[in-house]
Order: sequence, then structure tokens, then C-alpha cells
Amino acid sequence: MKCIRLLVPTVALILALLPVTALASTNYHEAVSGIETGFPYSTEACPAPDSVSPFAGLANGTLDGTFMIAVCHTQLNPSAEILGGSFVLISSAKTVNGQFAPGGTVSLVGASVSDGTCTQTYAVNGGLLPDGKFSGTLVHYGLWTGSSCSIFFATISGRAQLRM
Repeated sequence: MKCIRLLVPTVALILALLPVTALASTNYHEAVSGIETGFPYSTEACPAPDSVSPFAGLANGTLDGTFMIAVCHTQLNPSAEILGGSFVLISSAKTVNGQFAPGGTVSLVGASVSDGTCTQTYAVNGGLLPDGKFSGTLVHYGLWTGSSCSIFFATISGRAQLRM
């Protein structure tokens, strides 16, 4: 009984000294759907031949807002590795920023050609920093040149889970 009387105030003191963020983490669960907003480009942090692909769209779930991402990845040949990048989720009440963890994958799952157009479908999976994960589908749309798909448009859809 004496141990319990000492333990309760000790635990209370430790909890009182912890930062509020350590006690009040939030879990975000978002369904995302968006489009590529520009051509892939290289940066100092993501130099060629790797590239950054920018996307933006809607996020539905905990935040119900919009998202923007810039994903650094190796060249698609036929698949790629995610090297990093950034994301932001924005709602009317809150903005959540984070990073893509290195080691995610962009894996080709199928391609099709029909009437001079073509699509390439990829499974996308990986981690989010500080603590999360994502999975989704990337679809490239293009014109068939007779030997390859010349991409002109891309969409992304999937799910993201994040704890902050």
C-alpha cells in the first residue's frame, strides 16, 4: 500500500512534466484523390536523373480539405523507389506538414494500349514522417507512339494514415 501511495504522485509528476504534444497526438486518416500539377523536375535535394513529381487534390477524412505533395523518386524503369519529398494537408481548421520517408515503392502493375492512347498503372506504398504510411494507385495517361507511352497526364488516389 505504501508503494502505491508513492507511485501515484510520481506518475502524476512525470505526466505533468511531459510536453503537451507527447500526450495529445492526433491520428489522421485521409482518402486522397488528385492530379499531377506539373512536369517532373529536379532539385538540389533531388538531382537528375531522379525527379520530383508534384500532385494536388482533395483529402477526405479527419481533415476534409486539400493536399499537395512533391515526391522525389528514382526513374521509373519500370518501377521506382521513393527517396523523399514533402506533403501538406490543409483544412479550414488545421494545416499538417510532413515528409515522405525514403524506401517507398512505385511498382508497375499494368499497362494498356487502346486506339492510340495508353495507360500505366502503379501501386504506390511507403512511409510518412514523422509517423505514418500511405498506399495508393498512380495512373499515367498518354499517347501511344508505336513503341512507348508518351505520358501527358497523371492521377493519384489512395489512403494516408498519419500520427502527429
